[in-house]
Amino acid sequence: MTTPDECVESRDISFRYLVIEAINNLINPTPIKQTPSCAVYERREASPLGRYALMAVALVLGSLLLSFGSIWYQYIGLSIAGFATPILFLIWMVRNDRYEAEPLPFILYTFGWGAFSSIFAGILNTYMFIPMFGLPGAAFVEEPLKILGVSWLAMHRIHEAELNDHLDGMIYGAAVGAGFAGMENFYYIFTGIQDPSVSVLTAIALRSAASLNHIVWSALAGRSIGLAEVLRGYSKRSDILPGLIVAIPLHFLWNYSNPLVALFILLPFNLWTLLQIVRAAQRDEKNWGYQTEAPVE
Repeated sequence: MTTPDECVESRDISFRYLVIEAINNLINPTPIKQTPSCAVYERREASPLGRYALMAVALVLGSLLLSFGSIWYQYIGLSIAGFATPILFLIWMVRNDRYEAEPLPFILYTFGWGAFSSIFAGILNTYMFIPMFGLPGAAFVEEPLKILGVSWLAMHRIHEAELNDHLDGMIYGAAVGAGFAGMENFYYIFTGIQDPSVSVLTAIALRSAASLNHIVWSALAGRSIGLAEVLRGYSKRSDILPGLIVAIPLHFLWNYSNPLVALFILLPFNLWTLLQIVRAAQRDEKNWGYQTEAPVE
């Protein structure tokens, strides 16, 4: 077990190492073997966080109004249905942070960013096309946009100490993914039920299941940002890339797989993989003495 006295102030970690680790972790999630940096024990300076919760509400409501006008509250039941499953899954993710719970205002804020980023994604997706495959490239737009919210927090001048490790990165990644998924769910549910042959319950069930992927992909991308804190002692802008190298292909594969393969093979694989990665991160925090040494503010 590592103690704060044994941590490493900082070390050089190559971009190549982080990429290889992200890929290997997808195949075989295992606890971190290196001694962690002292960043994993760093405490955030006390500061009021209520404004981040207010900004989260503004981001979500603004996203709904800009994207759907008055339709979202005219069909408030569909709006609630669209956000329900992502929020429930996010709650499960948050509850996995057993030793050092993240501040709710930050979780809400990153959730709000996820919702707001869907606006930019909707615009940019119309221009993103991959000639090599002859297919739209939404994965190359949506994953970077979502994870920018986590990168912002990790590099914030005052609050960067809140994102201490890879489990934190997954929590905030899941939050942006949940916000994005809720927005996307409403769109697909509303457009889906315009077809008389599609029932409301079918549209909600299919979208609710599919939307869990956004949480998984963003959690994987967020993990690499948190891992940089664990190994190097700080994060930088390029740390979004190792996780995206894993998340983008998974997203792209989902988009262009047979629907039955996607729902019954890829979705269970994604969920099972995230579960194993979360458990490995929990073992890391236990090995670092988080039961008694967690940097709780």
